[in-house]
Amino acid sequence: MPVSPVHPRLADDRALFGHRVAELRAQAGWTQERLAEASGFDRKTINRIENGRHSPSLDRVLVLAYSLGVEPVELFVWTRPE
Repeated sequence: MPVSPVHPRLADDRALFGHRVAELRAQAGWTQERLAEASGFDRKTINRIENGRHSPSLDRVLVLAYSLGVEPVELFVWTRPE
């Protein structure tokens, strides 16, 4: 049976990913509701992703990028706090 990946940076990186999604959404001038409509997710899921409480699958990451009109790699561009 596969073991869940556990790494000390996992929670922090999930939060940074979520903040990046929120940043790109705000740059687009969109609400969470608008991103939810564009991506096919519900607003609560968008909120949970942005707050680092939900780790989306790769397919969902791709859909978020496509919906925001950015390359998927852009969702992973962040500055790690010192």
